[in-house]
Amino acid sequence: MWGRKHATTWLQTSVQAPDSWQGQALVLQLHWPQSEDDALLLRLEATVFLDGQAIGAFDWRHRQLLLPEQVGDGQAHQLMIQVYTYIPLLFEGLTLHARNETVWQLYHTLHTVFEAALSLDENDLVRHTFTERLNQAHTLLDLREGYASARFIQSAQEALKLLQEQLADGLNAGTRPHMIVTGHAHLDLAWQWPYWRSHQKISHTLANVLSLMERYPDYYYAHSQPQALQWVKEDLPELYERVKQRIAEGRIELVGAMWVEADCNLTSGESLVRQVLHGTRFMEEEFGYAPRYIWLPDVFGYSAAMPQIMRGCDIPVFMTTKISWNQFNRMPCDTFRWRGIDGTEVLTHFVTAPDVSTVSTYYTYNGPFRASDIWGTWKNYRQQQINDELLYLCGWGDGGGGPEEHQLERSLVLRDLPGFPTVEMGRVDRYFDDLYERVWEHPELPNWVGELYLEYHRGTYTSQARTKQGNRRAELYLREVELLNAWGSLYGMQTRQERVNEAWKLVLLNQFHDVLPGSSIAEVYEDALRLYQEAHAIASEVRDEAITCLASSLGWRAAQPGLLNTLPWERTDPVQIVLTAVDAETLPEGQQVEDWDGQKYLLLDTVKVPSMGFATLEAAETGVSESACRASVDANGQITLQNAYYELNLTANGEIERLYDKLAERDVLAQGQTGNQLIAFEDRPLNFDAWDIDLFYEEKPYPLLEAASVRVIEEGPIRATVEVVRPFMASRVTQRISLWRHSARIDFVTEIDWHEHQTVLKAAFPVAINSAQATYEIQFGHIQRPTHRNTSWDMARFEVCAHRWIDLSESGYGVSLLNDSKYGHDVHDNVMRLTLLKSGISPDPEADQGLHRFTYSLLPHQGDWREAGVERRAYELNVPVLLAQGTTQPTAARATSSASFLQTDCPHIIVETVKPAEDGDGLIVRLYEAHNRRGKATLRFASSIVSAQECNLLEKPQGEAQYEGKTLSFAVRPFEIKTFRVHLTSPEA
Repeated sequence: MWGRKHATTWLQTSVQAPDSWQGQALVLQLHWPQSEDDALLLRLEATVFLDGQAIGAFDWRHRQLLLPEQVGDGQAHQLMIQVYTYIPLLFEGLTLHARNETVWQLYHTLHTVFEAALSLDENDLVRHTFTERLNQAHTLLDLREGYASARFIQSAQEALKLLQEQLADGLNAGTRPHMIVTGHAHLDLAWQWPYWRSHQKISHTLANVLSLMERYPDYYYAHSQPQALQWVKEDLPELYERVKQRIAEGRIELVGAMWVEADCNLTSGESLVRQVLHGTRFMEEEFGYAPRYIWLPDVFGYSAAMPQIMRGCDIPVFMTTKISWNQFNRMPCDTFRWRGIDGTEVLTHFVTAPDVSTVSTYYTYNGPFRASDIWGTWKNYRQQQINDELLYLCGWGDGGGGPEEHQLERSLVLRDLPGFPTVEMGRVDRYFDDLYERVWEHPELPNWVGELYLEYHRGTYTSQARTKQGNRRAELYLREVELLNAWGSLYGMQTRQERVNEAWKLVLLNQFHDVLPGSSIAEVYEDALRLYQEAHAIASEVRDEAITCLASSLGWRAAQPGLLNTLPWERTDPVQIVLTAVDAETLPEGQQVEDWDGQKYLLLDTVKVPSMGFATLEAAETGVSESACRASVDANGQITLQNAYYELNLTANGEIERLYDKLAERDVLAQGQTGNQLIAFEDRPLNFDAWDIDLFYEEKPYPLLEAASVRVIEEGPIRATVEVVRPFMASRVTQRISLWRHSARIDFVTEIDWHEHQTVLKAAFPVAINSAQATYEIQFGHIQRPTHRNTSWDMARFEVCAHRWIDLSESGYGVSLLNDSKYGHDVHDNVMRLTLLKSGISPDPEADQGLHRFTYSLLPHQGDWREAGVERRAYELNVPVLLAQGTTQPTAARATSSASFLQTDCPHIIVETVKPAEDGDGLIVRLYEAHNRRGKATLRFASSIVSAQECNLLEKPQGEAQYEGKTLSFAVRPFEIKTFRVHLTSPEA
């Protein structure tokens, strides 16, 4: 036995070829008990080192290794093999043998041409001609003395010569499709393995690639994900330098522009920008160029914000295969213009290679490169009338590995067979450049408007809730830290963007499309938590430095704690202050409350904090409020919460019996229905447990009707709260339902101790709203989706993704549902539902078990969601006003009681990002238009503008911007993302 459980071992020996083998191809073979299917390379994966250099690899797909020519020099060479094993395995030996190249080539010619013949129509003359000539070659083989005999070798040479010279004789090539074939190994940076294994997988794959390139000069390989190359650079510098050489000569090609192949549903808009920013920056710095297309073959759907993000990064082309996995509806096109929410269009192409083991319309990025696959790629393709050149990806992926020698031999045979698509090994960039030029202006090129929704894997909006919460919080924390660093730079703080980028890359890694969506093993989520903690520590270091700088420069003294608002509008929403953080005697009058852990807070709601600014508590205080919110219990025990906005009546089991809007003078809930219904559903999808929610889940609801207790825990005046405790099976759900004195939000602060499996938990609100469309926030904007199931396309979207809010409105009134860490939603007819937990059992049998804490909120409003400022209210739920301490050593001559770094006069503009420029030259301000509205807007800074340029999303200048004094002026299109580089004077200037 050899190897260890889920660990790495090394084999070491020497290899010396007999003199008689000099000049022959030498093949090394590792022997171990092989299962029927180890396509993901979970049982064994080995990287081979010869004299200290990685030269190739073994795995289930790559069972033998052609050694470099120097092994045949008669000298002894050191051989070391790094072996990962899932469990200890029986070691069955290591063998070395010489291979006859004539027999090797003949085998692949016979096999490949026979497959090609079978893929042709039965009545095709070419098929019959191929079959006859293969038979002629076969009859020449002389096996009387066996395969190893000189007689057989001589006959093999004759058979190979016949096929090479006569196979195509008399056959008319005709007009045929053309296939550009490139090697590729899709590598999941984590999935059924943790991150540390992916370090090994990428080295394993690239060692294979480099080995095969020595033998096959026409072999090109497409490599994605700079994060993986960063690992190779750190782990195996010698291998990395050889990869760089192949990139420089054009044989290894960098594909895709993102740091990792990231999820595109859950990831924020700014994170998608940073994926491209850091991906292209790494490639340009290390290799001198970056690709101009997005490469996401295996991601679970694509946001309608992506076309604008892509064009903003100077990327005109998008590639995937995954939408072919749709559960109900096949996409009508494979090459098309994809139009995003703002009207921006990019060229989109689906690789149409047939799936390895099915006869469905699933497309694959794991191309086995059989003759039937080449024909199948063409037959699947929907735009044959405008394009006759297709891309095929050859090689094994998911677990890595890449192309094998058999596939590259087939490429030599398939190059120019009559009656068959021509095949050429080539580069992806050339393919996409030619495709764009050929079809972009073609009048028959189809359009697709809106999101590329994957009708599958809908559970990925919810699985592994803690990781999704960690991502949301990390994205917002890094946003805050960058703003403070930018503001501090006006007072002499050095840019710390490179340090913040270290944190960003940890967060970007966790956005990989099998990590953030929740479809990996448990060990991956232990890794993810650690990376979030590291990112938070790095960001906190920069944040503390920035606050110290600002406090000192603005004269913000320790005895005067202040409130910090990082959002780009004045805040008047309630704030809570940790009482242990400040001297209670310095605080204004408020309401004392406790959180889940007994930590005491003071609630304040008569404060005003400037846009992207701060105010001391004394300056923020606006006086005493005359109104109040309250809780009451009547003689029958019914609990009622009231404020200036609502009267909210609870049932005996803690659901909302009636919600009356006092200002609108109407009921919010549908007649006869209760609100905040918690409903568990059996969740046993047909496939892919962590990934999928199937529509039939709705057939098995289990409402949480029992309440162990319903009691008033806060009676105002700022906040009134009822606590409801619900047991469910082995779990417990505790909710604190709150009304605020000066906020129209109704909060549901939730703690769940969850111990159920294969169960989805949802919160439902049947509302008195009539609308055929609901609105969902996505990256840099929103989209609308139907609330009905009229068509198969409508029905397929029974579970969808949104970010911080959704809204259902009729003329004059609507209801919004906000959240601080959830993504899965559904709105059917008038019922709005938020998916809280999923708890699948595969690949992580303990997914979502244990304690969860989060908040969601209901926000009824008059007018539509734009008039109600719903996007701002949702942002406020996610980004609370902060308490920040001053300094004991202020440098300012006099104290500043309040200050604003940046503000805008335009309510439909969201300033998303303010940061130091990546090159250290000025500040970057990124904003977007949120209401699908045109108009003019301004930004006003804390100090005068010295210069201003409009940039693309990669911070490259696009032209001068208009400014005067402290004010930057510009116009926006609907949903437009704008980026500016500004230089400001110091505030004293």
